[in-house]
Amino acid sequence: MSDGVILMDSRPGETRAALMEGRRLSELAIDRPGFEGITGNIYLGRVEKVVPGLNAAFIGLGVEGSGYLAMAEIRTRDDPGGGRIAKYVSEGESVLVQVLREPSEDKGAKLTTRVTVTGALLVHTPGAAEVRLSRRIENEGERRRLRDCIEKLAGGDGGFVVRTAAEGAGEARLAGEAERLTATWRQITAAAEKAKPPACLYREAEPALRFLRDHGGPRIKRILVEGAALLNRARSYLERQAAAPLAERLEPYRDREPLFEAWQAEEQIEAAVEDTVPLSAGGSLIIGQTPALTAVDVNTGGEGALAANLEAADEIARQMRLRNLAGLLVVDFVSMSGRKEESQVLDALRRAVAADPASVHVGGFTRFGMVEMTRRRRGFPLARVLTTPCPACGGSGRIARPHEPERGGREGIAKR
Repeated sequence: MSDGVILMDSRPGETRAALMEGRRLSELAIDRPGFEGITGNIYLGRVEKVVPGLNAAFIGLGVEGSGYLAMAEIRTRDDPGGGRIAKYVSEGESVLVQVLREPSEDKGAKLTTRVTVTGALLVHTPGAAEVRLSRRIENEGERRRLRDCIEKLAGGDGGFVVRTAAEGAGEARLAGEAERLTATWRQITAAAEKAKPPACLYREAEPALRFLRDHGGPRIKRILVEGAALLNRARSYLERQAAAPLAERLEPYRDREPLFEAWQAEEQIEAAVEDTVPLSAGGSLIIGQTPALTAVDVNTGGEGALAANLEAADEIARQMRLRNLAGLLVVDFVSMSGRKEESQVLDALRRAVAADPASVHVGGFTRFGMVEMTRRRRGFPLARVLTTPCPACGGSGRIARPHEPERGGREGIAKR
């Protein structure tokens, strides 16, 4: 992956952060009223209802709607094979939970009792005294160095996940972040002992600052910020995170032309809510979103099927991140001549999604020539943030055909 630049701007009612690779927009975060999000927040919730048939519980968080806690997210390490959720929670009692997924129009927020505290370099995992490393850290020598360093810091009732951004970080910086994360966890548990559920015990930073934390690795060379207030918030946040190398890359943007327009990001954001995505060789992607799944149809522009599909694989990965597509995705690639070409396309698709911060799983070709993928939900889909259903068609993109009166028949009889 090439070096990147982060753009940030703020205007009344909206704050944005974008990751640019060259002049190509690859990821975006938009914060608008009503879309602030609760993913990552930690709550002392109250169990409202236990549903044996679902083997799940509904948890009151003090926000609109109830959260959904499945047995898979409450299962303890000494009971990995099954069990019923009623063994662990009862109606009326309090439970410490973290939000994994935003609520949608028909589903509540997805919750877990496996709470974590995320930093720029590390993720603290209370209750799991082990050290895990990001698979994207590929150098074996660096992996050994990081593991040796973090194993000295882990222990007791907690461990750490080493994030990709930790690659090359010094021992002092790693130790400092580990201490901050464990101190935050101590504050959360102390607050839980005094709080009356439902109560929010820990709130994630605003989306633009989370974007800095999650994307501000060593390959980010510049961070351009339009707006003095946002620049001050970003600098203060990075100082609290002890992310001095990243803070040094902050630059105020003062040119007359708006920042996102100067980098051609504005037009790419507008294109990211369109159904059709043109490909450079003349083909296109047609993206259709439904509540159940997202369907992607690959069309060739005259070039060979394999060439069209290889270009499409890279663009599909980009569109998934940019549009924040999640859940089940089904791709209808252009038909190819055999399994060898299908394997090439699958390999290209898996390489393209490897850099995605969300967890993406790519299946093989089905018997009908489709490829199925799943992507973990992170925040709200871009189309939901930037658009609203049309009042004329109800969001279907179609309106009723005007009625044309019959020729002759009763109309003719009435005129006689």
